[in-house]
Amino acid sequence: MESSIIAEIDRSNLGDSGLPASASITNVKHLSSYNWIERPTATIAVPGSPSLWVNPKTSKKIKKDSGLFYINQNEARYPESPLEPLFRALYLAIPSFDIRSADVVTDRNNIRKLLAFINPDLTPSDLEPFTIGVEVIGTTALFRRDETAATRFIAPNEFRGFGHEFEKEYTINQINGGTCHHRIISYRFCDLEFIVRYEADGYVATDMAGSFESQGPRDDSLVDIMGDLSLSSAGDDPKTDSVPQKLVVMEEGRVVPLESILEIKTRATTRPLPIQEIAAQLWVSQTSKLVRAYHYRGKFDVPQVEDVAAQVKRWEEVNQNDLKRLPLLIKTICNLARQSGGKITVRYQGGSKLVLCRTDRADMLPQSLYSKWERKDDAPVMTTVDIHAEAERSETLGGRQEKAKETTRPKYGDVPYSELISYGMDKGFRQFFRRMPTQLSQYHLLCDTLDSLAIDVTNGRTIRDFMHDMRNCKDEWDPEERIWIKGPKKIARDSAFRLLYLLLQTKIVDNNMAYNATLFVVSHRRMFKYRTRKMVREALEENCPVSAKQRAGLNRWPIEDSFSTIPGDDDVTTESEDIFFDSDISF
Repeated sequence: MESSIIAEIDRSNLGDSGLPASASITNVKHLSSYNWIERPTATIAVPGSPSLWVNPKTSKKIKKDSGLFYINQNEARYPESPLEPLFRALYLAIPSFDIRSADVVTDRNNIRKLLAFINPDLTPSDLEPFTIGVEVIGTTALFRRDETAATRFIAPNEFRGFGHEFEKEYTINQINGGTCHHRIISYRFCDLEFIVRYEADGYVATDMAGSFESQGPRDDSLVDIMGDLSLSSAGDDPKTDSVPQKLVVMEEGRVVPLESILEIKTRATTRPLPIQEIAAQLWVSQTSKLVRAYHYRGKFDVPQVEDVAAQVKRWEEVNQNDLKRLPLLIKTICNLARQSGGKITVRYQGGSKLVLCRTDRADMLPQSLYSKWERKDDAPVMTTVDIHAEAERSETLGGRQEKAKETTRPKYGDVPYSELISYGMDKGFRQFFRRMPTQLSQYHLLCDTLDSLAIDVTNGRTIRDFMHDMRNCKDEWDPEERIWIKGPKKIARDSAFRLLYLLLQTKIVDNNMAYNATLFVVSHRRMFKYRTRKMVREALEENCPVSAKQRAGLNRWPIEDSFSTIPGDDDVTTESEDIFFDSDISF
């Protein structure tokens, strides 16, 4: 509950004194993500996945929005602590993250509102009365989005546009029972470290991201095919976080890189949407892909995906005078909150002033999360600039720590995964599967680093060559000695990484050979463990067209983790299978 007014901040007082020399966002990193799940109990899936954009070729009539929609799903689904899902997702992805390195933790919406207060022309649609809750813990300020209503009901006779129905029609949900997808990123703005949460409308598949060409209209057959790519299924039994809490946290989904995230806007053809009207929103979340979908009475033209990164950067350069005032305003709010016991409410009700009131509202987070700000000298912690190192040490999304690295290994300089690359060059490429997180985006980063170091991963050999290597490493039955002769598994596992490298880093000419090699990997669980099979299959599906017949062949060999609990080195095997290739062109 609010009490006395402690201060007022007038827009005109945000003058030129004390402003930074420049105001740019730098050092942007993806931290975590999650989806809300439709369940009676508040449940999120981490990392979840945004919905997949489906590029249409023809115009289409869309029905208008109606029914119940969320304004702030975090508050609607978990009013006890709308910020808690952010922290649960963050610490599930990066258990050793040091929250003390962050100056501000906030939703994108709060930054948009403060920008609109500084200059209403920056984001005119956001300059409405608003309330932001603030709580300061140590040197970190939590900004909570407070809305007068967390949901909105659109009556059948009411018109509120087509945006929600458009997203349903042109994107495909990737999480079973999942609703909106939230992203958590960090970056440096001026001298402040931000953690920002925002809702993502969708993502562009890798094969679309390069050209943005239309991929065909959405129809039932396409939906069925893409449904096979769903990141979860009704039969899944996802892992859940065992931390005692009201919020249920599941491990489910896959990480989608920041550069693939898409913002979707709909407008009538008579009201063009200039980039200036939405640049602030894209800038705060560093979103570079945009769809501006235009319609006439609900019939939409063929929408196009635009790369607007350069336009957003240009907007940042043009609006330096106002952006420099944003850190000054935020610091003023944080200092006043700190001086007033740590909790305040920021209100804007029109005019040129923000009103700051002392408040005695309940804590924003459960007590178990406040311990993250306590100093633990006996345990290392991680800052926003260290998250790539976490990926090198992490074996799973839960972040199990690998054994200490030997200090005598050669280093490759200050590049991502330098020590891991040293170890892999010394012990074999198969070691990457053991020590890398099961996130394809991290393998992209690893392979890009290998290229930048001019490391010849393939030695000029092809997928067909590596297929021969893997087949020759199978166990064979000697009918005379009546014994199994074990094949050299290490060679096969090194070849599996080289296969993954070719799938990610080269243009595949023979898609059937790539499929056959991948099928060999996923079907030989005695030779290749869960992590290898999972990443090779994901690399194939991301970079090569897979027919329905081929997908059925892959689905015969589910990528489950039931064998990954066997102790010992990655060379331990559990069972053997053989297959007959069933592709358009057999090996």
